[in-house]
Amino acid sequence: MIDKGFWNDVLRDGAILGCVMALSRFFESYVLILSDMSLQALSLISSLEMLLAAVVFIWLVYRFARRRSLSADPSVGYSYGSGVIHIFVVSLLAGVVVGLANALFMAIIGYEAFVESYVDRIMQLSQIVPGSEELFTTLIEQVESSPAPSVFDRLLNSMNSYIITGGITAFIVASKVRREPKIENRE
Repeated sequence: MIDKGFWNDVLRDGAILGCVMALSRFFESYVLILSDMSLQALSLISSLEMLLAAVVFIWLVYRFARRRSLSADPSVGYSYGSGVIHIFVVSLLAGVVVGLANALFMAIIGYEAFVESYVDRIMQLSQIVPGSEELFTTLIEQVESSPAPSVFDRLLNSMNSYIITGGITAFIVASKVRREPKIENRE
């Protein structure tokens, strides 16, 4: 169940899933914070991207778990628990990759530039929602006064997110890829 082949598969699959999701995260950060699109176009693009990212995440997890299931010894099969563990650990490693990539992205663009762009988006939103100036002023003050998160904070946040997402996905996908052991009839 958990052997050298398991760890090879988990490391490879976690790295692939993490890189794909990190590219998605880069795109989200760029579009949401750094682009100068209107809020209407921004909401449409970000919604489509998040939907596409979810579909790609589930498809990759299913593909990796299915490959692992098919490579299992037919006489042993591939249990539901094995699938859950595999998907959970792959998701955890993907979270590590995404967290490190996010920290690298923020180091490149700078936290101050990120906060400035974020405050600009909040101000644009405050112009659309009438009568909520106090709420948006408080939000802007909190964003501007918050310290820059450390690499460790970003890593833990990403791991936490992918543990939850991967755990939910694991319970569903593992039920689809499990295989009963094939018992040979010896006469």
